[in-house]
Amino acid sequence: MKPRHLIAALGIALLQFGTAQGEDLNPVVGKVGDIVLREADLERLLSSQSPEIQKAVQGSPEQRIAFIRQFLVMKSVASKARKDGFDKKPEVKELLSNLIDQSLAEEYMAKVVTANVAVTDDELKAYYKEHEKEFLLPESVRARQIFISSPQESSQKEKDEARAKAEKVLRLVKEGKDFAKLAGEYSEDSDTAAKGGAVGLVSPGKTNSPEFEKAVFALKAGETSGIVETAFGFHIIKADERTEQRIATFDETRGYILNILNEQNKQKAAQQFLEKLSRETGLEVVGEKPATPK
Repeated sequence: MKPRHLIAALGIALLQFGTAQGEDLNPVVGKVGDIVLREADLERLLSSQSPEIQKAVQGSPEQRIAFIRQFLVMKSVASKARKDGFDKKPEVKELLSNLIDQSLAEEYMAKVVTANVAVTDDELKAYYKEHEKEFLLPESVRARQIFISSPQESSQKEKDEARAKAEKVLRLVKEGKDFAKLAGEYSEDSDTAAKGGAVGLVSPGKTNSPEFEKAVFALKAGETSGIVETAFGFHIIKADERTEQRIATFDETRGYILNILNEQNKQKAAQQFLEKLSRETGLEVVGEKPATPK
């Protein structure tokens, strides 16, 4: 093979290799007619969607497939409409023009007007100081239970048998047996029994049983109740931890306040921009009352 032919052959091979690599790095995810959608196209398309849609598509293969199909179907219908001259209709052209203007306006507001809005530490601290009482955290107890079922429709004999079983378990608790192990062995609430009786964090008004809640908050950390009867049956409750009512600290609320103030500052910046633009362009609406000067 002549040198120049060898160079040409190598060039073709390298080009094909580069194309193969490109196909691997940016594979086709769907196509319809002449329209080909690649992975990079899909990522750009998703970046313009809401966080909820992005999360759904990225977290579920089925949602991803449905999203791609919906996009390609839309493209297919739009292509058919153009072939039929639908985009040349005056009312459609006006609609498309308005949609373009709306998208331009939204992108400009987001990427230019409010893009660099910031929140200072002084603003965060001032908001916390002004709304401190709103960050009241209720008292809470991290509790465990051993539950013996005895529904309201149970006969007296069945209730007596259930109470006797609860009393037997309570004796084992008082003897110092491990509460979590006893819950796993005796508790008739399968969900909490599988977790050593753990019911999680209990806060006032968050349970469906006043009797259970009253018993929980009567306990100190490390204490165990006697038998507590509710509409559901008999409970033996242990308080693992107890947190008294308090005001959340600034550090605990910082992220929450930042989100609020960031949104408020963006709205303020947008409003100021729109008011200035309206004055500069002489915007008027017939019948609208003039704004009261501030």
